[in-house]
Order: sequence, then structure tokens, then C-alpha cells
Amino acid sequence: MAALILEGKTALITGAASGMGRATVVAMLDAGAAVVAADVTEAGLATLPESPRLITTICDVTDIVGAAAAVDLAESTYGALDILANAAGICLEEPFGGVDVVWQRTMNINLNGTVNMCRAAIPALKRAGGGSIINWGSINSFVATPELSAYSISKAAVHMLSQSLAVEFAADGIRANTVCPGHTATPMMDRVARTYPSQAAWHQVVSAIQPLGLGTPESVADVVVFLGSDASRIMTGSAVMTDGGQAARSASVAPPS
Repeated sequence: MAALILEGKTALITGAASGMGRATVVAMLDAGAAVVAADVTEAGLATLPESPRLITTICDVTDIVGAAAAVDLAESTYGALDILANAAGICLEEPFGGVDVVWQRTMNINLNGTVNMCRAAIPALKRAGGGSIINWGSINSFVATPELSAYSISKAAVHMLSQSLAVEFAADGIRANTVCPGHTATPMMDRVARTYPSQAAWHQVVSAIQPLGLGTPESVADVVVFLGSDASRIMTGSAVMTDGGQAARSASVAPPS
């Protein structure tokens, strides 16, 4: 990957305080971008690396006023907005038909929050002459997992949002793609890992379904940088699988050893 491939570009990243969002902040700074890091967690934002090209802001993506304020901050500080990376999201286990608050909260953050950020950012991207939107889907945009119906449905909807934006705003020079991680070493996934007797046992299980093993936030962030850059200028409406081969293997049965 060429050095400073985002030099001269401004990125707004949600969910920036931890996990893949945090890794994306670091990767985009390393690639030369100016970054607005947005999250609801002030303490997490305070631990981001210092840079003259980084500002942070408290932003609840479920609040359309807050979403607009984050976009305004990017434009007023750096003069334009070129990239929107929507990493904010939650994953809550609950059987379908279970506690309604899980469904409502999941949809409100994962889907409606992404919609709010896109609605706020698209006028700014138009003013910049075009740009790139990267929305966070998941392997669960395409495959279901027991007790994750709300999460899976929200992530499937996020990918359709990207495709819809890709078609509607192509003439404005705006691209929209979905990054679809599999099992990745984030605080969200740590909750699952702790249910196994050891880290070795957890990694063994992941490797059985994900040929490249457990992903890292940095490995996903590198793909997000690519999608934000002009190197991906022909790509829009794509689901970019950063799942370590999980989708390719999901329908297979390993032969006996």
C-alpha cells in the first residue's frame, strides 16, 4: 500500500474509541488523512494517539442533530469531508421474539445510526466533489447465527443501504461500500472469548470456521483505508469480506483427520 494514500483527505469515523473504529483512526492517520474521531465514550477517545491531524468529538449516532454536528465539525475544521467510516455498532444476543429492547436498540444504533450519519454526510461529500462512505456490515450480513437475529438483520440492512447509496449518488461522485468482518479480536468479541476455558481453545474454535484465524482490528482497518482511497475508485456497492475466509468455508464439512 502506497504511503500517504489519503493525504489531503478528511475522514469522519464513528465508533472511534475502541476496536475496529479505533484501528481505523490510527490507520487513516498513518495514511495521511485528517481525522474526526467520534464516539459516545469520552474516556476511550482520550486514549487515541495525539496528532495535529486528529480531533475528537462526542457523538451519539442515534441523534440526527449530533450526527450533523460531527459533519459540521469536520467541514469547519478541515474545510471538507471526503470519507465517512461508520464503525459504531453493538452486538447483543437475544432469541428472536425475546426482549424487545434488544431489537430496538440494535436497530437504532446499527441501522438507524448509520442512516443518520449518511444523511448528515452526503451533502458535505457532494460539496467536496464526491467521496467514500464505508459502512460496517458483518459476516452476519449474509449468514445467520442463533440468537443474533437482530444483529444479523441490522447488518444485512446496512449492506443494502450501501448498495442503495451507491446507485443513487454515483453521479455525485459518492461511493458506498460495506466492510464485512468475521471473527475479529475486539472488545465486542472478547465477551465471547471469555466463555471458553482458554485463549488457545478460543483460537482453535475460530480457526475451525475461519481459515485465516482470528482477525485483528488493524487487518480490517487496512481494508477500510483502501476503500477510502482513490485506489478503490471503481468500487461501489460492494460487500468487502474481511472475514478470514469464513464465508467461503461456512458450507463446507472438514474431512476426518
